[in-house]
Amino acid sequence: MAKLALLLSDSRSGEQQHRLSRILDFFGVRWKWVRSLAESDNPENEAVFGSAEVVAAAIVSAPEQYKKQPQAAFYIYAGEDLTASARALQSLCGKANVQLRQAPAGHVSLRVSREFADIAGPMAGIDVSLNLKEADAVITEASGFDTVIAAGEAPVFFRFQRHNIPVFFCTSSKIVDIDEPIRSGFYDVKQQFCSAVPLVMFIRHIFPEVAWGPQELGACLIVDDPLLRKRYGSCDFWKLGEAMRAHDFTTNIAFIPWNWRRTAPAVRDFFGNESGRFSVSIHGCDHIGAEFGATSPDVLNSRAKLAQSRMRSHEARTGIRHDPVMIFPQGIFSSLCPEILKHNNYLAAVNTEISPTDSANSRTKIRDVWDVAIMAYGDFPIFTRRYAHHGVENFAFDILLGKPCLIVSHHDFFKNDCLELIELIEKLKSLNCLLTWRPLGELIRRACRSRLNEQYLQEVEMYGSELLVRNRSDHKTRLLIRKSERSPDSVAEVRCDHESTGWTSQVDQITFEKTIEPGNERIFRVLYRNLEDRKQVNRSLQFEFSVAARRILSEFRDDYLSRSSFLSKTSAQVKSAFTRAN
Repeated sequence: MAKLALLLSDSRSGEQQHRLSRILDFFGVRWKWVRSLAESDNPENEAVFGSAEVVAAAIVSAPEQYKKQPQAAFYIYAGEDLTASARALQSLCGKANVQLRQAPAGHVSLRVSREFADIAGPMAGIDVSLNLKEADAVITEASGFDTVIAAGEAPVFFRFQRHNIPVFFCTSSKIVDIDEPIRSGFYDVKQQFCSAVPLVMFIRHIFPEVAWGPQELGACLIVDDPLLRKRYGSCDFWKLGEAMRAHDFTTNIAFIPWNWRRTAPAVRDFFGNESGRFSVSIHGCDHIGAEFGATSPDVLNSRAKLAQSRMRSHEARTGIRHDPVMIFPQGIFSSLCPEILKHNNYLAAVNTEISPTDSANSRTKIRDVWDVAIMAYGDFPIFTRRYAHHGVENFAFDILLGKPCLIVSHHDFFKNDCLELIELIEKLKSLNCLLTWRPLGELIRRACRSRLNEQYLQEVEMYGSELLVRNRSDHKTRLLIRKSERSPDSVAEVRCDHESTGWTSQVDQITFEKTIEPGNERIFRVLYRNLEDRKQVNRSLQFEFSVAARRILSEFRDDYLSRSSFLSKTSAQVKSAFTRAN
């Protein structure tokens, strides 16, 4: 396994190698530029990256040293000139008949091999249909290669041996740009499959000891909107509880705070006793359109505080605990909103949409959605979640990156005795990884990235305002915890196991250190200065009436219309008629 990346470059190397360097930085892998293999210091701990032509030329120019001091591995990608890349590949693998050709047009079935699960990780066995890009290619006459990813029968990512050194070849000439802004509602790996997936697989496989990795791979199902009662719409919570026990998963209920008085007394004990599998989070405040898409700090602060107040009242009334995790109604949030939530000491936010509604202030890049959580807005974490229709390939790629596996659903996902849900759960559980299903708040408290640095300190990147770290080793470990924070003056206190602890601020982050005994765990909390109400935000009687009407009509739709095919069809026709009339 390697500890250093060598970026092999010459006059032809350009943007692709610079993109590589930024991806290696993202994963925490040290790298350096080299122009020949003679610049290698400790080959057995180094992996070489470069285009086919550059690598082939470097090997030819230093054959003796290359044979005597082999590198840990090579990652080679095709150049823009497929003919020249094919000649280089022939030289590297010793097969004169192998060729590179342009990827076929139209939908292609891409298959990730189960045979090389140690390389593919959670994506082993994935089948996906997509359109390959202009920069993608395939190879012909592929016998003798270990094919990790194939388009039909043609390899697009494969491995072969040269002088007992594993050489990984990606047929795409493009490296994904992780600083590219994202304009769509969610990140879809199918749009950049060949330029992203092989490289991430390689980094995870070759740099396991030095790259950032998750403390654990957490998972949770999130159900938006329901009241806490025996049945809501198509969701029978008693049957869902049975399914959770039978298939070993957890469910979080995104509860609308406006409903705080409406939890049925008969279900208090049920949800209280099922707290290990059921959990409750905060779904907006009134759940009206764009309520957290506002750009007024006073309005956002008022709504954040009211939502918390209602949830505390609900907990006092029912005994059902909740986690201070915000799930934005309809996925809508403004760029200012996360910072307001941070100052109201929310743990985190969870969302399907990855960019704020005030698009002029959108800063979401690919690196943000590859991270454990998006931290681009107020240094407050927004954990991303996915619908089943996003495809198991997107869930698997998130897990490969080290992100939590969060599923979003509504009550209609539970029709037909939860058949569709159970099918998705079993697909996720069959992936080549170990998912730990937890209540949402507990999952977020454990969500982090960690690695062992050169000083044998366990470096940890913290995301939520709380972090629980467990020492699974048999020796005492010194933790160096970092949290992104561009405004250290906003931090009121840092606590370790309920006691105040010292911290320092560096460039765009705060840091603190603690020791943790073997087999023990410690909980860290970052508390922020609270935002007091600076301006009274009035809620008129008309507004309160409109919220009540919206909630009642939404529940009528979910409990009656959606469960009747005739009424659903009639309702859709009436809605369509009104839309045309207007």
